[in-house]
Amino acid sequence: MGNERNRSHGKIENLPDTLKREVEEKLLTGETYEDIASYLQENGEEIHFSSVGRYGRKFLKKFESVRIAKQYARLIAEDNAERPATELHEANNLIASQLIMQALVDDDMDADERAGIAKSIASLQRAQVSNEKLKLQARKEQGAVHVALELLKDKVYGELGEAYPDIADKLLLLAEQTEAEMEKLQ
Repeated sequence: MGNERNRSHGKIENLPDTLKREVEEKLLTGETYEDIASYLQENGEEIHFSSVGRYGRKFLKKFESVRIAKQYARLIAEDNAERPATELHEANNLIASQLIMQALVDDDMDADERAGIAKSIASLQRAQVSNEKLKLQARKEQGAVHVALELLKDKVYGELGEAYPDIADKLLLLAEQTEAEMEKLQ
């Protein structure tokens, strides 16, 4: 008793895989719907250009969404190779969320597909909670490292500062440089 609008039984969807891939390639190279319909007719398929247009709009929209998502993910990864993994996971979750939301507004989706997408949303939410826990743990560890380095600086200065000020200064400088390097990794 499904909604007739939610069906995806278009003529191009039912083509043999090789012919369907050829149609998709032609769409990606910018051939007109009329030219593609003529090509299909030459191959024994009676498909009107309006059917090609309906399929083409949907296919190109999905293709563009995936292309943008991949480009965005690549830019994030290239932006800072030392970026914490939690930020990359967060960006991936945002991209996946965008693709899921686009799929949810797809008129050709049936109830089972929508239920599958709802499960995907729940999985993304669990992943995001885990990601937030990792970020909190990283902040705690970063604070602990800072405290440890401050204690080390105090001890170095207290033990060596009066007798060997040059060595104490060098050790303090090394501790500060190490802390700065640790912050860059966070």
